Amino acid sequence: MSTKEKFNDRYLNPDKLNSFLKGLKNIDDLSIIGYSEENRPIYGVKMGVGPNKILLWSQMHGNETTTTKALCALFSLLENSAHANLLSQVSLFIIPQLNPDGAAIYIRLNSNSIDLNRDAIDLSQSESRVLLKIFKKFNPDYCFNLHGQRTIYSAGNMGLPATVSFLAPSGEPGGAISKSMSISMKIIAAINKSLQTDLPGQVGRYHDLFNLDCVGDRFSSFGVPTILLEAGHYPGDYNRNITSKYILKVLIEAIKIISSEDYKNYTTDQYFKIPENSKDYSDLLITDTPILHRDKLYKNQDLVINYKEILINSKVEFIPYMTDYSNLWAGLGHKTISFKEIKLDSSFVYFEKNIPFKKIQQLIYSFLNIH
Repeated sequence: MSTKEKFNDRYLNPDKLNSFLKGLKNIDDLSIIGYSEENRPIYGVKMGVGPNKILLWSQMHGNETTTTKALCALFSLLENSAHANLLSQVSLFIIPQLNPDGAAIYIRLNSNSIDLNRDAIDLSQSESRVLLKIFKKFNPDYCFNLHGQRTIYSAGNMGLPATVSFLAPSGEPGGAISKSMSISMKIIAAINKSLQTDLPGQVGRYHDLFNLDCVGDRFSSFGVPTILLEAGHYPGDYNRNITSKYILKVLIEAIKIISSEDYKNYTTDQYFKIPENSKDYSDLLITDTPILHRDKLYKNQDLVINYKEILINSKVEFIPYMTDYSNLWAGLGHKTISFKEIKLDSSFVYFEKNIPFKKIQQLIYSFLNIH
C-alpha cells in the first residue's frame, strides 16, 4: 500500500503511523526513544551515513500532521535506490511524531494540556525530555522543527495563501543575528529560490519573537542552525495532500543544499525578502448577507466563516463557525459565494459567534471540495 493510500487524511493515528514505520526496509535503525505522558511509544528513525547530521522532528503539536505525512513520503522515496545517494551525504535522525497523545485525539497540546513548543526550559513533560535527550545524544549539525499552520495566513500583506512558511530562530535576546541564525537564514533563502518555480508567491516568513521557551530558539542558542518549517494552505487542499508534496520537496532540497553547502552562496538579506506572514484569510466569505445580531438587522454584509478541525469517529471534520461580519470586510476568502446561493429556510442569518453554523456545513463542503 502506498504512502498516499495510507495517509491521505488529516488525522494520523499513532498506531497506524507506527505500523508504517515498522514496515520500512531501508533504515539503519528504528527504535523507541522514549514514552509520552500517557506511556505511548515515541519512535526515532536513523538513516544515512553522511557527515552532515540533521535532526528532524514533527507533530510536537498533535494536530499538525502534514509534515509527518511528508516524512513518510520521504521514507518511501529513500527506499528507492535512485535516491540512495542522498543518504551518503547526510545522517538523519527523524522523530515522526513527538506528541502521540495529542495526535491520538487530534489536539495541539499534549495530554497534560502543555504546549511542547513552550516547554524547552522547564522540560516539564516527558516528550520534551525525550527530544532534548536525542538532541544531546545525536549532536546534530542542523535541526528542522516541523509544524503546520492555519488557513488564515497569507504570504505578505493581502498576498497569496502561505503554503509553506519558514522561520530562522535567533537564539539571541533582542533578535540579534547569531551565527547559527545566519546559517538558517541562508538555507531558507536557498530553499525559497527552489520553491518559487512551482509555488510562486506562496512562501512566507514568520516574524521572530525571541523566546527561549520555544525549542527552536533554545537549540539555536546552543549554536545549532535550526529551521522552523510550517505547512500551510494550498487552494482547495484542505486535507493538505498537495502541501505535503511541497514539504517533501523542501526536505529533499534541504538535504541537497546542506550537503553541497550551496547556502553559502546566499545572504541573510535574501531571507528578509521573503514576505512576512499576515492573517488575511478566512475559509469562506458569504457576500450580500442579511444578518440579525442583537435584535438589529444588517443588510448586505460580508459574513466571515472559518473552520474548526474536530476529530469525529476517527476522521477530521471541518465545522464552519461564524467569526465576524462587515459591510466591507478588509480581508480575503479562500472561497467567496453570495447569500443567494445558499438557499436557507430563512431570509436572514442569526449571527452567533463561535457557534457551529450547521445549516450550511454540507454546502460548504461541496464548495471547498472537502470529502
